[in-house]
Amino acid sequence: MSEFELITLRNRLQRGRENKAQRGEWFAAVPIGYLKLPTGEVVLEPDEQARAVVQLIFDKFQELGTARGVCRYLIHHNIRLGFRCHKGPKRGQLEWRRPQPARIVWILRHPIYAGVYGYPLHQEGRKHPGTGRSENGILWLPPEQMRAFLPDRLPAYISWEQCQANRQRLQQNRSQLGSRGTPRRGEALLAGLATCGNCNGSLRPVYPEKKTPHYTCDRHLRELREQTCYGLKGAGLDALVSQQVLRALEPAALELSLRAVQDVEGERQQLHRQWKQRLERVRYESERVERQYQAVDPDNRLVARTLEARWDESLRNERQLREEYDRFLQQTPTTLSDVDRARIRALSADITTLWHAPQTTAADRKEIIRCLVERVVVHVQPKSEHVDVTIHWHGGFTSQHEIVRPVGTFRQLRDYDRLMERIVQLRREGNTFPTIAVQLNEEGFVPPRRKGVFRADTVCTLLLQNGLRDESDHAGIPKPDEWLVPNLARKLKVGPQKIYYWIQRGWIRSRRIVGRYRCLVWADHTEMKRLEKLKAYCTSWALRGHPELTTPRPRCTRK
Repeated sequence: MSEFELITLRNRLQRGRENKAQRGEWFAAVPIGYLKLPTGEVVLEPDEQARAVVQLIFDKFQELGTARGVCRYLIHHNIRLGFRCHKGPKRGQLEWRRPQPARIVWILRHPIYAGVYGYPLHQEGRKHPGTGRSENGILWLPPEQMRAFLPDRLPAYISWEQCQANRQRLQQNRSQLGSRGTPRRGEALLAGLATCGNCNGSLRPVYPEKKTPHYTCDRHLRELREQTCYGLKGAGLDALVSQQVLRALEPAALELSLRAVQDVEGERQQLHRQWKQRLERVRYESERVERQYQAVDPDNRLVARTLEARWDESLRNERQLREEYDRFLQQTPTTLSDVDRARIRALSADITTLWHAPQTTAADRKEIIRCLVERVVVHVQPKSEHVDVTIHWHGGFTSQHEIVRPVGTFRQLRDYDRLMERIVQLRREGNTFPTIAVQLNEEGFVPPRRKGVFRADTVCTLLLQNGLRDESDHAGIPKPDEWLVPNLARKLKVGPQKIYYWIQRGWIRSRRIVGRYRCLVWADHTEMKRLEKLKAYCTSWALRGHPELTTPRPRCTRK
């Protein structure tokens, strides 16, 4: 057969497949939960347990929100997926396999479960001439790019709207730019929800210190431009949103308790149905093997021994499964007891205690916040400690709030100019530094970082940094032969504690000042010689016989 004939035959086969796909009749294989009949018709899986597992996957995804969470749930309860073999000696038979996260994602994204026939679902990219691998392909095509898109063509497990919502949620669960991601173990409660009000970008949580989240906008780093957006520490912002969420949940406490009871009982009933279906299946297998054993000739021991061993094994499997089911019943009854119902009502009535309970993890709090809050827009100004916060709730409602963030310097305070004007005014009225500090604290001024209060040395430092110290402040300037304690300690090669000890005992002359260094020590050339001899003695007891070393000279001033 020539190459032209092969090409012609391949084109005819390709056009035939395209025409069949346009009618919604071409199936290379059907996914789990469906069965292709010999006539070519696709129907729901006739096995009730296999269908129930597929429906359970969609129900748990609505509750848990992540494919990996659904997979963990199935593995924890030993629930397996029913597969129909498409080739091999067991073709058409049902096999039960352990669930995988990739398989769960595949089920959640496939349009056939919404009753939609789509062709093609994937698009392969061009093959690289060097490696032979396909590149730039599309894994799941959107409906508008499919050559055949026939809704309501097949039996469905869910609606098309729910399928689209599942796809959108899977896209948002991805850890990439523009996606919210999934709740994790970090302490930042607004990861994926906090948005910068200046550039509309996402505020990414970082942890510069252990368990201390900080929201930062790094868009300027990605775009290689000057920084115009700033972040803030997450403690105040998380506390505000948590307070608003708890306030929104208080009126629905009774409804939440009733819904919690219904959800727990509904989940337990689903698990019990799964157990009963597994018991029914293993009982059928043991009865089938028994019928085979009863049908064989007892004298044909070559076959009877094999069937007898199979029967014994099936009976052991049935007994083991029944024992596991009995243990499950003891741990998880079908219905909640009165004690459990009362406990759920008590916890729902006191949501604040439940929120701050040690057993409530950060991931649990994030899940609750995401059920109510769509996003949080944060406007941070570099020269203000006041932050405007806008909470966008699900349903379209928005609420405006303001928090105060800790800043690093006085110049970042919004009332910095008013603070300096007040300090200068009080100083010109003749008030001392301690009096000014007390007055500022009474008037409500707060230093940066929201810690502590104003002190006398803080007022002195502010005046010094702005060049506003008057003639009466010159007392803090060292005069000739006066030393700051750290400078004198370095000169004598001793610790500052020893200098302060000498000041306390009266062995050197000093005067008190207001400022960063609260003491100035007088020591001229002759005093320095005495201090050099004084430091050679280790204890006060050793200096008892040398009073001349512990007696400071009278202070003289230079003209």
